[in-house]
Amino acid sequence: MWRALLLLVLALVCTDACASASDDWDAPEPLAHAEIDPNEAKPAVPPPVESPVSASYAKLLWADTVEVATGPLHWDHDEWPDFALITGGLVLTTAVLGKPIRDLAQRNRSKSSDRFFKNIEKFGTKQYGLPVLAGFYGYGVLENNNEAKAVALDGFSASIISALATSAIKGVVGRRRPSTGRGPQSFSPLQGDYSFPSGHATGAFAFASVIATHYDDEPWVVGTSYGIAGLVGLARIQRNAHWASDVVAGSLIGGVIGHHLVHFNEQWREQHLAFAPKISTDGQGLLFSWEF
Repeated sequence: MWRALLLLVLALVCTDACASASDDWDAPEPLAHAEIDPNEAKPAVPPPVESPVSASYAKLLWADTVEVATGPLHWDHDEWPDFALITGGLVLTTAVLGKPIRDLAQRNRSKSSDRFFKNIEKFGTKQYGLPVLAGFYGYGVLENNNEAKAVALDGFSASIISALATSAIKGVVGRRRPSTGRGPQSFSPLQGDYSFPSGHATGAFAFASVIATHYDDEPWVVGTSYGIAGLVGLARIQRNAHWASDVVAGSLIGGVIGHHLVHFNEQWREQHLAFAPKISTDGQGLLFSWEF
């Protein structure tokens, strides 16, 4: 998965530039990729979820990192042609529309739209993202809801791993931001943390894909999650911080990693005991216990 994503984002850079002359553990054996089927039905009762401050969660976070880094090694012969087809469509679209989209957004800026997008883009950062995840975990503990707790831990894993990936690509590509006036063809590889891909879009779609995948039977949750993430990406274009291909690449990185890790972690938890705090009441006071 990862090498394929890297090929995609590099292809997006090249085509967007041609169309026109930063953001900002002993590892257990990873599960076999063939055992993870995203189309399988979720278990009726989600398995217990680890405490965020535990060796179990540290091991899971490491396993997630290994899973993402080695993903492309396990792609089969059907997945590569599908990837090539999707990549071709995205490359063509961003090559033709990248600069016109930027110009259109700048022509239609206003004080009110600037205020709106300045606030909405924070959903792609830890300033808004971490409180949202903390809210999910707090609700899960109080209501003994493993799904909500899993959203928080999976969202944190996905955001950390996708942010590391995005930062690494930024440093290698070294694309100048549109606000510099240098154009989409301006690059300074290995010179710093620049425009491609969008870190805000990566973070927003990592959060959104985790929430939407956990609650995929709730259309309003899916729509709201991806809708807000999409607005974050639009905000980065409207504020002249990114080219369209920067946003598309960040969205793909965060979205794909988040979606995949939810299914990976579901199976992990079914195969590993998790010790987690549980709060209940006996009618007279709160009771604290550990669930496994």
